[in-house]
Amino acid sequence: VEVSTELVLSMLELPYYKAKQVSVNRKRHYEIEGHCYPGITSILSATKPYEEKKRLWDWQDRIGKDAAREITTRSSRSGTRIHKIIKSHLKQEPYELPEGLDGFWSSIEPVLADIDEVLLVEGAVWHPLKFAGYPDAVMMYEGELCVCDWKTARRPKQLEWIGDYCMQVAAYCYAVNWVYRETGIQIEKGVIAIALEDHPAQIFTLDADDLFYHWRNFQARLRQYYRQQLFKR
Repeated sequence: VEVSTELVLSMLELPYYKAKQVSVNRKRHYEIEGHCYPGITSILSATKPYEEKKRLWDWQDRIGKDAAREITTRSSRSGTRIHKIIKSHLKQEPYELPEGLDGFWSSIEPVLADIDEVLLVEGAVWHPLKFAGYPDAVMMYEGELCVCDWKTARRPKQLEWIGDYCMQVAAYCYAVNWVYRETGIQIEKGVIAIALEDHPAQIFTLDADDLFYHWRNFQARLRQYYRQQLFKR
């Protein structure tokens, strides 16, 4: 019996969950089912290797603290605004493109046009290993079910530079599979889509083996995070 893609997707429509965001030791946490779990980005930020921190410090010293702060603030603001526009676009809600985002939007719009179906936009997910987060989208892209994370950047990235992004998407995938396990879905693909101001968007795809590799790395960082919390008590 041939089953249409539309029927499969309608069967897979995912319920939306919301988690209350709270701050614990100035780190983002989510209250879910009577528990308070740290966010995935908070975990990765708190366990960033020294080498990565040193690269950031060296960059700040090279261009000056004030200039670095201005660039970081501007990048963060652009990322937040483009996320909101993409969210409205995926939910088919009206939106206006804010001034200054034309380049980023032109970069990412062709990627959005290739999405077959959106099953979930920024719904809360969590995992019994005690972490939580809000993946940007669960969707059908190029005929496959995947978790997608939208990013912005001033310059093109290389895969070896975005290990934290890969761990973030892997953690989202495993959390989505846990939360929606009764639906029978099994996501084995992650997508990182990076909007660039004056280049076409970069697409990094992670298959099942890639996700497992980055999931193992994320678990190591998660254990490190909880060890650090013990020492702070």
